[in-house]
Amino acid sequence: MNRKISFLIIFLLLVAAFLAGSTAAKIKYGKGQGGPGATPSLVPEPTLPPFTPRKSARPEVKFFVMSFCPYGNQAEAGLEPVYRLLKDKVDWQPKYIVDDKKASCEQSCPYRVYDEARCQELVETQKVPDIETCKTYFPYKTAAECLEKECLSLKPGEFSSLHGQQELNQDVREICALKEAVGVGSGVLGAKLEEGILDKWWKFVSLVNDKCNANDADSCWKEQAQTAGFETGKISSCSQSQIKNLLNAEITEVQKYQVSGSPTVIINDTIYNGGRSPEDYKKAICSAFENPPEECSQSLGPESATTSGGCGTP
Repeated sequence: MNRKISFLIIFLLLVAAFLAGSTAAKIKYGKGQGGPGATPSLVPEPTLPPFTPRKSARPEVKFFVMSFCPYGNQAEAGLEPVYRLLKDKVDWQPKYIVDDKKASCEQSCPYRVYDEARCQELVETQKVPDIETCKTYFPYKTAAECLEKECLSLKPGEFSSLHGQQELNQDVREICALKEAVGVGSGVLGAKLEEGILDKWWKFVSLVNDKCNANDADSCWKEQAQTAGFETGKISSCSQSQIKNLLNAEITEVQKYQVSGSPTVIINDTIYNGGRSPEDYKKAICSAFENPPEECSQSLGPESATTSGGCGTP
């Protein structure tokens, strides 16, 4: 799936959500991605200020990014000082937004069928400028036509990331570095972690964000991994041998929470949509503690205005 198609699919899925009138306060339970009988999906909804997540003894912070989305990198830069402050008092769960090309294509086809009433509504609500433009987003008469023309040639198990192959490769490397740092499988970060165990991972990600990009990551990452204290051979081996299982686990999380944009930060199953400074994130996360630790009283600098912008949103 090329970049243009990725943007299109995300746009169409968001349009579908708009038309469905999906609204709820925090979490709602839907039919999920797998059809009848599938496990219900958790769908966090954006909350308006003040941010009021569910409280717990050890808040869970899931943050969904793409390794070279500048907005995702901005969120990581804001979250890292909070990690340094709170460390294992919080359950940190980095997640990566990737696609299975064939599955994503097949899921998008029902939303690419032209419907005059739907296009008229999109024009009236200024989602698209005119009917002719709308037709370019919905070019098919039936879903079957879309499946034949767009999806038939794709193979199951081929993955993509919005900013290209090297971003996808880096997504996998960062997942492998996380796995290596924590010493468990991807997505199993709920256990009590030894204090500071994620220090190397944060250092690696920060160095890559600062020194590498989606055009040179495949040659740039090793120096950053070594500087952070990783054995690059282990990351390379993991990236080659475990890519399918690791990325399928990420896709499961993305679908479970219906995440469409980088960054998406979810604190105790509530989407956080506030500012992206360290102090903003600290206050949001500390508000999720049943009994906030004394570190929550420390300032990490000024708060920021609410920050907008993300990768994967129209």
